[in-house]
Order: sequence, then C-alpha cells, then structure tokens
Amino acid sequence: MLSDLYKLAVSFFRIGLFNFGGGLAMIPLILEELERNDWMKQEAFFNFFSLSQMTPGAIAMNTASYIGGSVAGVTGSIVATTSLAAPSIIVMLILARFLRKVKESEIKEAIFAGLKPVTVALILYAGLMVIRETHFGSMLADVNWMAVVLSLVCLSIIIWVKKIHPILLLILSGVVGLFLF
Repeated sequence: MLSDLYKLAVSFFRIGLFNFGGGLAMIPLILEELERNDWMKQEAFFNFFSLSQMTPGAIAMNTASYIGGSVAGVTGSIVATTSLAAPSIIVMLILARFLRKVKESEIKEAIFAGLKPVTVALILYAGLMVIRETHFGSMLADVNWMAVVLSLVCLSIIIWVKKIHPILLLILSGVVGLFLF
C-alpha cells in the first residue's frame, strides 16, 4: 500500500509539474503514467473521463481522485489529488513574485509565446486520443460512425450556437446516446 501511495504521489506530482494548458493537455501525461504503472486500461480511463466532464470540479482533479481511488482507496484519492495540485501551488507562488518584477519583460513574453503552441499541441493530442478511443475499434476499418456523426453535430452546435451551456450539451448527447447506441 505504501508503495502504491508513493507511486501515486510521484506520478501525479510529475504530471502537475510538467502540465501546461489544463486538464485536457494533461491526458497524454496521465496515459503515460497509467501505462507505466499498469493502473488502469485506456478504455476504462476514457469511460471515466467522459463522465468526469459532467461532475463538478476541474477535470484534472477529478481524474487524479478517480485514479488514486482505484489504486489505493480514499487515501490514494487524497494523495493523488494533493500531489497533482502541489506543483501548481508552489510554482504559482514563485512565479507571482517573479512576474511582479518583470511585468513588461520581452523574455517573459517570449517564454509565454513558446509555451502556447505546445499547450495547443497537447490539447489537440488529447482530443485525438479521445477520438481514437471512442470512434474507432482496434482497426481503422471498425469506425463507430454514429459516434463520429454525434461528435460533428456537437462541434457544429458549439461553433454556431455560441450560448449553449456545456452541461446541457453533455446531457443532450447522453440522451441521444441512449437511443443511438
């Protein structure tokens, strides 16, 4: 049990330390840790991830809590969630001091400009991983066309109906899923 808690702490501290861009950008890092530690199959992760979109709180924290809980119960949830948050808290305290001193620095602006593309790439990669897992079987020929169409309809609604609440869209998609799948 202590070994599991230690692995959870190190893994989620590392994820929290090297993640930029929020919960979606964190998916590749989480998947790497899941595979390295054999904690959960990718399919189980993506099933949970879909549900975590509707639960209150940050996706990353929900994910850490779920994985920690599945590995080592309530204590595992606490360790994983705390370990995930700790680097952000530490880094933000340090950066807040530093950024106050270099408000208009070209170096700071250049660093942030360099971080934005990798953040976008990580988010896109996470999206591709979700698409691959939910829309394609083990072979590309085994396409779940209904899921592809539902994704495209949801994307169209998000683009053209600007004021739709994400939770409403999730609920409607779940209801449609009851009838289509």
